[in-house]
Amino acid sequence: REQENAHAEGIPPLIDDLMAEVGWRPSSLDRLAAGIGPGSFTGLRMGLALLIGIAQGLDRPLVGIGSLRAMAAAAPPEQGGLRCPLLDARRDELFVAAYTAEGAEVLAPCAVARGALAGLLQGRLPGPLLLLGRVPELSAGAPFAAHRSAESDLPHARWVAHCAEHAPLDPSPLRPIYVREATAELPRLPPNPLAESER
Repeated sequence: REQENAHAEGIPPLIDDLMAEVGWRPSSLDRLAAGIGPGSFTGLRMGLALLIGIAQGLDRPLVGIGSLRAMAAAAPPEQGGLRCPLLDARRDELFVAAYTAEGAEVLAPCAVARGALAGLLQGRLPGPLLLLGRVPELSAGAPFAAHRSAESDLPHARWVAHCAEHAPLDPSPLRPIYVREATAELPRLPPNPLAESER
């Protein structure tokens, strides 16, 4: 199920419902997979915190899979070229990466201005390219092949799980792929009057 802006407290019941629907128990799980971005700062932190807690509670390994890697894995195998998944990064930018059909990373996830996308792809990536994602650039007459599907337009749980199934286990803590720095700033507050009286 997709639920935009879901809060952390609403996710565990959805997991319970899904497990019941497929007839699984927590002990049925061998490993857990988490999408690690790029994406929303808050969403990534909340999702990872929840999955880390579940993995520790079940004593199961947790594997992190990049959102763009999962999208690339969903591309039809018969379509050639490097897979270049695109996600809306807001601020008139796109998140982009590139992978071979076998899943090797050729371009690490990065943020690029929408107007600079074609130049980046043509300048840095060899051979034919297959763009993936739910962004207007895929239908704007760009000189690249494009593929749209429900499983490759956005990061899909099926392909996160597919990538995680044979991924090597890493004992180090999972780190989100933020790509860029957060723009939130601490508020500029006036001097504390109590601090003056303590001097």
